This record gives sequence, structure tokens and C-alpha cells, in this order.
Amino acid sequence: MSLVKASNQTAQTAAYHVDAQVWVPVKGPADALGRKGAARWVKGRVTAVSTEKNGTSLVEVLTEENHNLALKASDCPLQNERDDTVDDLVKSDFLHEPGILQTLRVRYTLDLIYTYSGNILIAANPHKRLRHLYGSRMMTQYRNVALGELSPHVYAIAEQAFNAMMIDEQRQAILISGESGAGKTESAKMVMQYLAHRSSPVQSTTARPRLQGQPGISTAPVEEQVLESNPLLEAFGNAKTSRNDNSSRFGKFTEISFDAGGRVTGAAISTYLLERSRVVSVSTPERSYHIFYQLLAGASPHQCRQLRLERGWASFNYLAGSQTFSLGEVDDGEAFRDTMDAMTTVGLTQLERDSVLAIVASVLHLGNISFQQGDMDNAELLDEKSEDAMYTVSELMQVTPDQLMTALTTRAIETMGERIVKRLDAAAASVSRDALAKNLYAKLFDWLVAAINRKISAIGSGQRSERTIGILDIYGFESFKENSFEQLCINLANERLQQQFNQHVFKGEQEEYAAEGIDWSYVEFIDNQDCLDLLEGSPVNPALAVFPLIDEACRMPRATYQDLAHTVRTRLAEQRRFEAPKRPPHSFSVDHYAGKVTYSTLLLMDKNKDFVIAEHAALLKASGFQFARSLFEDTDDVDSAAAAPPSRMARGGKSAYKLNSVGARFRKQLQGLMATLNQCQPHYIRCIKPNPESQPGSLTPNYVLEQLRAGGVLEAVRIACAGFPTRKAFRPFAIRYNILLASGRGAYRHLDPETLQDDEAADISRKVLQAVKIMGWQLGKTRVFLRAGQLAQLEGARGTRLTASAITIQAAYRGMAARRELRRARTAAGKIQAAWRGVLARRAAQERRKDVAAAKIAASWRMYQFRKAFVQHRRNRRATVVQSWVRMWLVRTRFRRTTAAGKKAAARAARHARIQAAAITLQKYVRRYLATKKVAAKRAEAAKWQHMQQAHSALQSQQQQLVAEIQEWKARYRDEAAYSSELQAAANRLQSELTAAQLESQNAKEAVMSMKEEVNMQQNNYQAHVEAARVAELEAAQAAAQAALMAEMDLLRRQKHGAEQHSRDLEEQVRAGQQELRDKAAEIEDMMAASEVKDADNTKLWDQVRVAAEEYHAEFAQKEATIAMLTSDAEAQKAQMQQKIDQLRTDMEGTVASVQQDMQQRLEEALAENKAQAESLREARERNMHFSARVVALNSRVAQLTKQLKESQQREQALSADLEAAKKAQQEAQQQLQQAQSQVQAAKDAPMSTSSPSHRSMENGGRTPAMRSPSQLTSVPSYNGRNQDPNDPGLMAVLEPVLERDHEATLTLLLQGVVDRRMPIINIQHGATPADSVGMPVAAWVLGECLLHWALRWRPAEVDVAAGRLRDTVVSTAESDLTSQAYWLSATLALGAFLKVRSIGKRDCSSLFKLGDEMIAFNALHHLLASSVADMLPVNVSVLLCDEAKRLARQGNPRLASGDASPSKQAAMEASQPGSKSFEGLMSSPWKGLLGGLSNVVECLRGEGAPPPAVRAVVHAALHYVDAELLNALVLRRDCCSISAIKALQAGLADIKGWGQYMGAQWCGEGSDMERALEHSNQAVRYLISGKDDCVRKACKGFDITPDLRRMCPSLTLQQIYKLSEHHHDDWITAVGDNQGTKTIVLLETLKRAVDSSGGMATPPRASPMMSADGVPQTPNSPGGGPNPYPSPGSISSTHQFEDEDNLLLDSQAAFVLPRKLLTEAARYFVQAPRGHQSATPGVSLLDKIEASCRRNVQLPRQLRDWDQFAFLQRR
Repeated sequence: MSLVKASNQTAQTAAYHVDAQVWVPVKGPADALGRKGAARWVKGRVTAVSTEKNGTSLVEVLTEENHNLALKASDCPLQNERDDTVDDLVKSDFLHEPGILQTLRVRYTLDLIYTYSGNILIAANPHKRLRHLYGSRMMTQYRNVALGELSPHVYAIAEQAFNAMMIDEQRQAILISGESGAGKTESAKMVMQYLAHRSSPVQSTTARPRLQGQPGISTAPVEEQVLESNPLLEAFGNAKTSRNDNSSRFGKFTEISFDAGGRVTGAAISTYLLERSRVVSVSTPERSYHIFYQLLAGASPHQCRQLRLERGWASFNYLAGSQTFSLGEVDDGEAFRDTMDAMTTVGLTQLERDSVLAIVASVLHLGNISFQQGDMDNAELLDEKSEDAMYTVSELMQVTPDQLMTALTTRAIETMGERIVKRLDAAAASVSRDALAKNLYAKLFDWLVAAINRKISAIGSGQRSERTIGILDIYGFESFKENSFEQLCINLANERLQQQFNQHVFKGEQEEYAAEGIDWSYVEFIDNQDCLDLLEGSPVNPALAVFPLIDEACRMPRATYQDLAHTVRTRLAEQRRFEAPKRPPHSFSVDHYAGKVTYSTLLLMDKNKDFVIAEHAALLKASGFQFARSLFEDTDDVDSAAAAPPSRMARGGKSAYKLNSVGARFRKQLQGLMATLNQCQPHYIRCIKPNPESQPGSLTPNYVLEQLRAGGVLEAVRIACAGFPTRKAFRPFAIRYNILLASGRGAYRHLDPETLQDDEAADISRKVLQAVKIMGWQLGKTRVFLRAGQLAQLEGARGTRLTASAITIQAAYRGMAARRELRRARTAAGKIQAAWRGVLARRAAQERRKDVAAAKIAASWRMYQFRKAFVQHRRNRRATVVQSWVRMWLVRTRFRRTTAAGKKAAARAARHARIQAAAITLQKYVRRYLATKKVAAKRAEAAKWQHMQQAHSALQSQQQQLVAEIQEWKARYRDEAAYSSELQAAANRLQSELTAAQLESQNAKEAVMSMKEEVNMQQNNYQAHVEAARVAELEAAQAAAQAALMAEMDLLRRQKHGAEQHSRDLEEQVRAGQQELRDKAAEIEDMMAASEVKDADNTKLWDQVRVAAEEYHAEFAQKEATIAMLTSDAEAQKAQMQQKIDQLRTDMEGTVASVQQDMQQRLEEALAENKAQAESLREARERNMHFSARVVALNSRVAQLTKQLKESQQREQALSADLEAAKKAQQEAQQQLQQAQSQVQAAKDAPMSTSSPSHRSMENGGRTPAMRSPSQLTSVPSYNGRNQDPNDPGLMAVLEPVLERDHEATLTLLLQGVVDRRMPIINIQHGATPADSVGMPVAAWVLGECLLHWALRWRPAEVDVAAGRLRDTVVSTAESDLTSQAYWLSATLALGAFLKVRSIGKRDCSSLFKLGDEMIAFNALHHLLASSVADMLPVNVSVLLCDEAKRLARQGNPRLASGDASPSKQAAMEASQPGSKSFEGLMSSPWKGLLGGLSNVVECLRGEGAPPPAVRAVVHAALHYVDAELLNALVLRRDCCSISAIKALQAGLADIKGWGQYMGAQWCGEGSDMERALEHSNQAVRYLISGKDDCVRKACKGFDITPDLRRMCPSLTLQQIYKLSEHHHDDWITAVGDNQGTKTIVLLETLKRAVDSSGGMATPPRASPMMSADGVPQTPNSPGGGPNPYPSPGSISSTHQFEDEDNLLLDSQAAFVLPRKLLTEAARYFVQAPRGHQSATPGVSLLDKIEASCRRNVQLPRQLRDWDQFAFLQRR
């Protein structure tokens, strides 16, 4: 709560308003250490705010658990708006513990394990593999990128340290700390891997520097040796603990040295405080050091026999203390092989490796030596197993068993005159055995570190370089239930590091305030020097501290842990940081910066003592094992003390023990470390363990909070809070809080983030802060600096203003909604009533229909019954008839068969049948004859009818003419009758008005009568009502009078009087109503009288109309006669005028036709001329813009090359200085070597005075067992031809075929004259026009002719050698620039086609046919071309997606900018207008440099004679490269995924497509090909603009979004989509609500589940791009391609595995692949004319033309012309 209170101490009540989101502390029980505090934080919402009399602000909060709490405002910190998008804790709105924990929790849930806190990196252990975050491609993305530009990563910290080292030439240090299991070791390895990757160039064709070693020893590159030191030290210094399976049991500081070029030259490793006790004691579930288990699991059978390791883990006492022998996911056998490989890599010889394993096996066997109490109270071996172990150890260490037994069971004490040998009991002997094992293992570990340092030490002069980076992997702050000496040392180191950390953070704050011009004098800095004085001692009293008191107690012979506790508790009681708890009495507490820790003195003295036993040292020094002797060479002082004569001994006795305090040695190492770190610029990585159970995906808040406090992160935040914790840039601050300046309705002014200037934003920010009236803020040069709590006040004021505005808006909206609801209700009521009436009507109609239907059904049923009966009766009757006929036939048949009469009857019947048949035949012929005659008659009649039909048609035509004339006369009559019809219509209208008036008067009369009846009815009803009311009231009064007392009579009278008065008032109203009705009746009677008068007038008017009509008819008859006469005259005049008009029309039409033809011709000529001028002007402008773009690209390339040249010059100068220093050092080393050789020679010449122990043992007649050296434990490797490196230059020189001398000279001349000297390109016309020509490189023809000529005369091996030399020379020649590569691309294509065509069918030229294929697919040349094209294309995302590009993209989409169009509609609108941009518009975009670079590449290829298919192949490969770079930027950089950036990227992709249209499909391919080349970027843009919102909606509803992802972005992987969704944000809207952030988190969790359900991350196979039908390269899963090797949403299955970062990033260099089909098509250009071209010389092939032209135009160099071997090239 301290940090929360510190951040809220200045917050006012205005900061908290209703509905404010806050964090509420929920107290929990005491923890394991007895501390009480906030167990957890829950989210809450403020429901009320109040202030007490003393000014304390109180808030009522409703938690998310539905609990209402009343708390102080200072105890409830405000929530941050967005926790998922903040990757730097310092950028959070509010810095407090719950906000930090929430940010870490949200990011950890989304697998974002890295978070910044300023310049500090917080790394949370994911407890699972996230391989997409690591690897070489991810390292490449962070190369030369500033800290904070990309997502937080351990690579970013390493990159920052590397850049600072190279620029400032200052030593750097990366400090990695954390508790066990937090991932320190892995983070250190990642830093070292990145530095090794960073030190190597991106593309290097030279060998990496290697350390010089001895013959037969591996000389791996120094980077590899530095990296391989990690697994080696892990094997010997790491072990499984209860918290971590790979816990480092020592501290390590690795310092890597670099040269001036940034390459690793060496390293040095320092280790601290190895845990020795783990060697001899281990308990479940922990393990001892990994090397023991690796040796037992991975040793070969031969090694097991030699080292006596056949019995396994359980047979060794040092390992059997724990039942945990193996790790679940680790194969100890494979780890052993890796450890041995690491030993080889760091340069250990075979003898050294075997010796190390012998020491490890000896330690294991030492643990099996057990003792028991003997007869003389001395130690004896327990059993036969102990004896076997004794002999095994003596054999491995090459000592006698008696010597080993004596060293373990005796001690020598020297006095003044004698030496006393004391025999030890069983317990003391066991302690001695364990001491030997611990010392032996510790010495081995120190030797390994020293050996690694010797192998990886810096190359050169040996002087310390300032270009170093140190990596400190050290334990973090520890506090357990039982704390001992290890925790005391570890916490001392952390106190030291924390002091240095605080100073660094405070210094960083000061530098930032000074840079911004901020007053920072009042920032408070808390030092922990008092705690260090308590632990180590102050300069005033160095002996009064914990560690000195422990050393003092260890020097006392009989001191116990109780004595130590008493001394510490009494002498340090007055220290402020010291506390003596009551229980247990042998403990003490120290108040560290991270909390109070209680230490026990129970084992402090034992662990602080590090005795070196003289007997052990003497034993190993007398060993025949050279390696064991070398481990104890530094113990001469012990041996001298043990072997000194009595005369040199002091008075009294002296034990053969030497006390070496572990604490003193550790403090000395720590002082050296701090001295080194003080000379370095530090960088911090704080590793945290998210939960104690090491479970992935779970974060325990309090557990993480303790680690943040122990790691100093909270202290850094506290230092930031002490000054100005909130720092906002002017522009977003002004945009967010501009609303506070609005003072009335309509006063708010919207600020456009694209046009707002910094000065204006600073002025608005100042006005806002002054308006809110907060104190203590300051304005810097670029940002606003706010004190703790002031942002909360601003948020409170903003929330209050937004609440008031929301209330106003809600009131207006509610009023509008209520009115709308009322109108809707009224409309609904009418509709409901109409519907109900309709229901009733339909119901009645339905009833009527049912009745009618029932009647019909009854009738039909009755009809059906009667019909059924009738049909049955008829069926029965028919059956009777059939039966009668059948019986009759049967009877007749029987009769005919049985009687003679029957037979006669049958004969008659047969005869009758034959007669009938004959009659039928006759009738047939007769009918046919009659029919024939009838047909002839019909035909004659038809001819006559046809003649009559023709006559009828003629009559009909005459009739139609007559009818037409009649119709004409009828029309004239109709015109005359029209006028009479109008008059008749007027008369009818007047008649209708008269009728209407009569009807109106009649209706008025009826209305008056109905009104009278209604009035009478109302009067009667009213009187009846009044009477009924009166009677009811009287009855009620009477009933009340009978029931009430006499005192109520007066009240009843008053009621009666009131009723009478009311009655009289009603009567008055009735009389008034009657009078009103009478007045209305009078008015109606007056209206009736007026209507009668009007009827009379209408009658008179009708009479007048009838008279007028009669007069009109008479006049019409007269006019009709006049019209008939005038009509005849008009017809005659009309005929004459028609003739004149026809003549004039004919003349006019001719004149107009001639004029129009002339004008049309002139207009066409003018338009054609104008169009030609406009076209030429446009082409000129486009050419100008094209060249300007190319110039821009070339300028950027020149600037890049200039920068590289300067860097190379600086590097060359530094390397020259290093070279001079190295030469001097080499000279000094040679002098020392000569001196050493002279000394060795002198030593050889001197006589041998003594013999070695091994010789003495052999001279003793074999009394000592035969000792085998470690070199004899393994077989000696044989060095034969099979073991030699096939790439050895000496071996290659032996195996490579040798050319004859003259052939060698011929080949050398050819390569020098043709390849080194660039020959011209000649144009050969293969079509009817000069435009149909191909550029043929003469060099290709010359080389092809020479190879074909040599193939017939040289040996095949010599031809192969010549081809190989040719390829190498071409590659070396083409390394210079893009022009050379373009030239040789054309030349190799032509050469390949020429060789394939000319070698077909020739047996001796089969190798040349294969060589042709190799030349067409010349991968080495293509790699060079890819590098050059990549250099020509400035794919700088910062420029392509700059603010100017975003502004242009927004201006190009005004509807989208104003919010009037949805993204999907906008995308559809843009898609519907392809190619709408001109090239001039394209060249005004920020992508001008990139498009110019593409143009330069195309023009360079065209200028060097590359065929169009080859140019298309290079263009599409370049677009694949651009596509990969753009997608990688979107995946890695959050600022590239804003809405403005995506729109700018969309506009840029459209510009690239427009550029392709401008250049033409011949050189760049079709638009669909370019779409496929840029498919990743296009799909990413399409997903972010329109697809993400749909996926968010479906994910929130629980739908499966995989089909949508498969449809929208089939080529993107799930991890890429996940990163795009995570980085996508809206930078056009100043604030994003919590709802949108929550929906985005739901989408991210859905994608994460999809990734997890797919079985993890899989490495997609990286094949070359596939080909479409036209040879265009296709990325996998593109339209027209084959199966997708990449794991996309459409191809994920349960068997598809993801690995590494291949699933996230695209390899831009691997994307640059030239498709074989296009290359083959390009090669075919040189030997076969394209289809559709008509040859200018039919009958002559293109190949013959090429040969004739080359022989005619070849210009051989002088040396080739003079050489007889090339005479065949001369003109025939």
C-alpha cells in the first residue's frame, strides 16, 4: 500500500467521481512469514464521493464481487484505461502496485512475457516454449533498432548494450537477476546468442575468425566457444531444486570482448559462491549436479567399465539421498553428449576430457566409502562395498589404497618438538571424506572455468579493451522460512546491486529532467548504505558487522552457534536495520531493502569455514594423476605448514588445518565485481517467476509483487513517483484534455491529431492545467510532467465534464425517445385496433365459411355414399353378364367337341370366317380406289379456291383504300364535333351544379331533422338521469338518517340543499343547450330558404343555356358549309406550298451535308492533334517523374554506400591499430617462446636427479597397483582418410583433376579475355520489325563454342574442371555491382540455352547438357542478385509509413476520415477503381524511393539485354522480398498496425500495382501476378481494415472464426494473425473504451486457443515458391498454387506442428527466388523466336542468325586472336 499511497498522496476529491473505475484492496490472512497486507486487489466502481470534516476524501465502492465498501480515496487507486496495449510501465496513466500487476497479468495471459519499466526489462518465465519469440530471424529484426521501437524483448536490451558499446566505446554490463526458476539462465543464454549473432555480419562470404589452437584440437569460432561454455558450466554448476529443474547454484559474470568491427574476439568468465554442500547431500525432490546423472546415463560401455559406473544411480550414496534421478523432459544421455561436444568446442583435448570424467567418477565413488567404529575407537571400512569404492578411487586418482585410507582417517598435529598423528573416529572420517569430495569437485569446477577462460580469452595484444559487454547472471533476493549462510551471502550481493541500481535509476531520472529543462532538485533518493554497513562494516568500525563477527567466531576453537547468536544480538542491537526476535533465540533479523529476513545461526559457522586439509592436499600432490596434481598446485602454503621442521614452528601446537572464510572470499569477489560494474554502463533484466507451482498461464499477484520489490522494480517506480511519474506528450495530452477548456454548449473545439502543431498543443496543455487549478506541474520541451496524483485529478475533472455532458445528452435523448415512443404507441394502438377488427371480421367470415363448407361436405358425403352403392350395383351386374357369356361359350365349345352337329356348326363357322376375310379384302381395294378419286377432286377444288383467294385479296386492298378515305372524312367530322362537345360539356356542368345544390339543400333539411331528434333524445335522457340521481340520493339520505344519530340531521339537510342547487344548475345548463339548439335550427331554416332562392335562379339559368344551345346548333350548321368550301381551297394551296417546301428542303439538306462534312473533318484533325500533344506531354511528364524517382532511389543508395564507406574506413583504421598491436604482441610472444625453448633445452641437458612417483612405484617390484592414466580409459581415435574433412584444401588439391598444361593456359586465357573482360551485347532481329529483336551477349556464344569444341577434344574430367572454373569466375566477376549481375544473368541464360540445344544427341556432350541446366538455374549468381536488389530497394518502414504517408492516405479517403463510410465499403469502392492513379500521382507518394528502386532494377536488367521473362522473374522476386519486409514490420512494430499506418500501407500497395501497370505487363506481369507477389501484405491489410471487426464480433459470440480467417488470409499463420490483432489500434480516435479493449482481448484469447489446439508451433517447410500457369512464383496457398506448406488457418490440423519463429516472421532473403519456369522461358528467347512473330528471313532459324551475327561481330581480345587454339571462333 506504500506505493499506492505515494502515488495518491496529492489526489483531491475531484479525481474521484461517480462511476470512476478503481482498485479495492481486500485484506487476506498472514503469509508464511507472518506478514499481513493486501492479499489481492479487486476491481470496483465508485458509487458515491464524500468529504469528512478533516478533509479526508471517502468513496463508496461497488466491487466486482457485489460488495459495497466505504474506503478512503487514498486507499483506492484509479484503474488504467488500457492494460493490454501498454508495453512500458512508465507509460501507464497511474503508477501503483495493482496497475503494475494488472498490466503484467494481462500481458502474461497473452504470452507477452516481456515488459519495460523505463530502461528495465521485466521478463516473466512462461514455463513453456515460445519458439516464435526467438531465433535468427527475430534477432535480425532487432538489429540496429532503438530500444522501445519494437516490442519488448531481451534482444532489445542486448542490442542497446551493443550499440552503446560501439558508439560510445564504453564497457557495458547486462545485469540479470531473479529468484530460482525465474529464467535467469535462459535469459543470459539468449543475450549471449544475440551478441554472437550481432557480431556476425548479415551476409558474409568470408570465414568467421577462429581461435588458434593446437593440432588435433577443435578450433571453433570464438562466438561458438563462448556459447558452448554455457551448457558446459550448466552441467557442472546447475542442479534440480524444489523450485527449478535447472537452477544455477553459482553466480556468473561473463565479459565478452569485441574488436573495432564489432566481432567477438574473446571472453572471460567469473563465478561466485558455488554450492559445495550439494555434492555430498541432496534430498527429494532435488538432485545433485547434472554432470553426475549425465555421466551415468550417457557414458559408453567402455567408459562405464573403465570408470566402474555399471551399477547406476541408486548405487551411489551421494545420489541415493534423493529419489529423483531423472527429469521429465530432459534426456541425460543426450545432455551428456552435448556436454562432451561443448568440451570439444571450447578446446579441451581428449586427455583433459577423460581426466574431468575421472574426477567426477572419483567424487561419486568417494561417497560409497563408509566407516564404522573400530576396536581402538578409530575409523574402519564398513563393508566390502566400501573396500571396492576405496580401491576404485585409488585407482582413478592413481594413489595407493593405504595412502587414501590414511588421508581420510588420520590428522597430524605439529607441536614445538614433535608431530602427533591422531586417528579419527567414524564420524570424523565421514566428515573428512565429504570435505575431500567437496574440495575436489570445487577445484574441478574452478579448473573448468579457468580452462574456458584460457581458450576464449581475447585475441590480440592481450590488453583489456573498452569494447566489452558483461553479462551478470546472479541469484536474486531470497527469503525463506529457514534462512542460513547462503541466503545471507545472496542478500548481501543483492544489497550491493540494489545500491548500484538505485544510483543508476536516480541518475537516469536526473538526465531526463535536465534534457527536458525540468527542475528536479526536490527528487528524494533513498540509500541502503546503512544495511551494507550492518552486514560488512562501516569505515569507522569495520569489525562491528555481521560477517566480521561470523569470521571472528569461526577463529575461536570452541565457539558454538549459541555463542555466535549471543554476540551478534548484543553487539549489533543498536543498529537501525537489526532486530533480535524472541524466538528462536539463536536467530537475528536484518531489514533489507526488499523486506525483513530472519537468519538462523545454527549452521552459519560450519558453512563459513572452508578448511583445506593438509593430508588431502599432500595425497593428491603425490598422485600419479597429473590432472589431479594440477588441481592442488595452489595449496603449497598448506603443504609447507604441514611439512615444516619443528625448529620453524611457533611455540605451542599448530593444526594442519587452514581456515579460509567463505564469507571473506565472497565479499572480496563482490568488491571486484562492483568495481567492474562501476566502470560499465548498466542494463537491467529482472526475471520473475509468475507462480510458485511453475504452471504456465498462471500469475500469482502477491508472489510476483514480492519479486518486483526484491528486484528493485518497485523502488524504481517509487523514485519515478517521487518526481514526475506521469509524462505525456503535448499532442495526445491536448487532444485528451481539451474538453476541460469548453465553457458552454458548443464551446468544445475538436483537435485534428494530423494537423495539430506542437506549439499549439503546448499552449493548450498549459491552459488546461491552469483551468484545472493544480499545482506543481511543469512543461518540458516535448512533454507535460505531472506530479503523483495530478493525472487522477485531470481524469476526475474530465470524468465530471463527460458525466455532465452525458446527462445533458441523455436528457435530450430520453425526451426524443419518449416522444418517439408516444407516436409509436399511438400508431400501434391504431394498428392494433384495426388488426383486432380484422380478426373479428375474419373470425365471423371464417364461421360463415365453415357453415358453407359443412353443408358442402355433407352433400358430398351423401353423394359419395349413393355413388358407391350405385357403382357396386353396376359392378355386380357386369359380373353377371360376363359370367353368362362365359358359361354360354363353355357350353357351345363342349357341344361342338362332343356332337356331329357341333362339328358341322364349327365347319360352317370356319367357312363363314373365310368368306368374311375375302369380303374384307375386296372392301379394302374398293375403298382405296374411291379415296384416290376423292383426293384428285379435292386437289382440283383447292386450285380453284386458291384462284378465288387471290381475287379476294385484291378486293380487300380496294376496300382498305376506301376505308382509309372514310376514316379521313370521319376525322374531319370529329374535329368539328369536338367544339359542339365542349359546349355540351358546359351545359352538363351547369346541370350538375344545379343538381348538387338541390342535393345539398335536401341534406341540410335531413340534418336539421336529425339534430332535432338528437336534441330531444338527449333532453329526455338527461332528465331521466337527473331523476334517477335524485331518487338515489334521497334513498341514500333516508338510509343514512335511519342509521345515524339525531345530531347528524343538520348535515343531511346541507347535503340535500347542495343536491338541489346542483339540480338547478343542471336545469339551467339544459335550458341553455335547448336555446342553442333552437338558434341552430333557425340558422338551418334560413339556409333552406336561401337554397330555394338559389334553385329558382338555377332554373332560369338552365333555360338560358338551352336557348343558347339551340342558337349554337343553327350557327354550327351554317359554319359547317363554310368550312367545307374553305377546306377545298386550302387543299389546293397546301399542295402548291408542299412542292416549294420539298424543293427548299432538298437544297438545304445538300448544303448542310457539305458544311457538316467539312466541319467534322476539321474537328477530327484538331482533336487528333490535341490528343497527340496531350499524350506526348503526359509521356514526357511521366518519364520525368520516373527518372526523378530513380534519382531519389539512387541518392538513397549513394547515401547508404557513403555511410558504409565511412564505417569501413573507421573499422579499417581500428583494425590497423589492432594489427599493429597484435604484431608487437606476436614479436614479444616469439621472444618469450625462444626464451622458453632455451630453458627447455637447458632442462633437457641437465641430468635427472630424481625419478617420478610412477617410476618409483615401478622400481618397487609392483608393490603398488598398476595405475592406468585417463588417456587409457578411452580408445585412441584413429586418423585415417575417412576421418579427414572432405573440405580440407589439401585434400581437395589431391582429389581435384589436374588440367594439362596447354589446356590450363587455354582456359586461363579464355577466362581472362571473355569473363574478366566484358564483351558487348548485339541486337539480333528475329521478327518483321526492328522492335522484335533480342540482345545476345557475345560472351555467352564464345563460352558455349569453346565448351563444345573442348568437349570433343578434352577428357570429360577436364571439361568438368573447366566448367567449374567458369562458374567460379563468373560469380567472382559478378560480385561487384547490379550491372554486372544483370549482364551475367543474361549471359548465363543464353549460355545455358545454347549448350542445351547444341548438345542434344551428342554422346560426348552429355555433361554440357547438364551444365546448361545449371547455368539457367545459377543459384550462386541469383544470391548475389538478391543481395544487390535488396540494397537497391529502400524498404524503410519508418519512411514508407511516416506521418506524411498517413496524412496522404487519410486525405485520399475523405469519407473514411470523416467516418461516413465503413472500412468494408471503402475497400470495395477502392477495389472497384483499379488503375485509377497516374504515374505522376504515384511519384508524389512517400513510396517514391521504393518505386524508383524497382524502376532502376528493371531498367538495369533491360539495359543489359535481359529477356522480359527474366525481368518479370526478378521483379516478382523483389516484390516477394518487399512483401516479407512489410509483413515482418507489421508483426514486430505496433506503430505500423495503427489505422493510419494500415491505410498508408494500403495506398502504398496500390501505388506498387499502379507502377506495374505503368511499366507494362511484359516486364512486370499482370496485376494478378503482383497481387500474388504481395499476398501477405494484402491479406494483412484486408484483415485489419475489414476482417478483424467481424472476427471480434464472432469471437465475442463464441463462433468459430477459423473459416473466416481461411477465407480472408489463407497465407498468414495463426501467430501472424495473433500479432496483427495484438498490435492493431486506432490512432484517429484519441480514446478507446474498455469495451473495445475487452473485445480485442477476447479475440486474442480465441486465437491463442486456436494456436494451442493445433498442437503448438510448427516449423513450416521452406520450399521455393511455387509456379502458376504462366510461370509466376506463387507463395504457398496462393490461388493457382499447390498445397500450402505453411501452417495457415486453412491448413492447421492436429498433426501439424509449429516450431521456431518461422511461423511468425518471413525470411525476406529466402523469398527472393527466381522461378525456374520463367528462367527457362527467358533462356528459350535466345534460341527460339517467340510465338506470333513473323520472321524477317523465312527459313533461317534464330540460332543460325545468332551464330552468324556473333561470328560477324565478334571482337576477340588480341591474346585470343593470336592463339591458334581459338581459331575456330574466327569468321568462317
